[in-house]
Amino acid sequence: MPRLLVAVDGSQQALRAVRYLIDQIKAGGLLGGEGEVHLINVQPQPSPRITHGIPADELASYYQGQSDEACRAAEVSLRAEGVPFQRHDRKGPVADTIVACAQELHCDSIVMGTHGAGFVSGMLMGSVASKVIHLTAVPVTLVK
Repeated sequence: MPRLLVAVDGSQQALRAVRYLIDQIKAGGLLGGEGEVHLINVQPQPSPRITHGIPADELASYYQGQSDEACRAAEVSLRAEGVPFQRHDRKGPVADTIVACAQELHCDSIVMGTHGAGFVSGMLMGSVASKVIHLTAVPVTLVK
């Protein structure tokens, strides 16, 4: 059974990646009517120097709120189209965490939007997308 990991950050590019995934599933091009969709949002953690003195429960609440906001539109789209999914909220270095989650869940592919930001590693695609491609052994579909 194929497993897909869809990385979202609340951006329009991420929502386009979700829309692409939905269209491919409906057309029979992905999952073949069966499979698993995993939705991930990764919140980057600032240096402990910045968060020093902030209670852990306040930080956890802040990160959860950020993740909820980043996933909201993607979840609405997936539910509206009847695409079942599991959501995963993580904290850490974004690209590394996406790849680690894909490995942990035994995903066959990663789908994500690309911002096209950055200069060297991200001249044609976002730097997070570029790093994911370099770190993972599974296929990555980028949607701009």
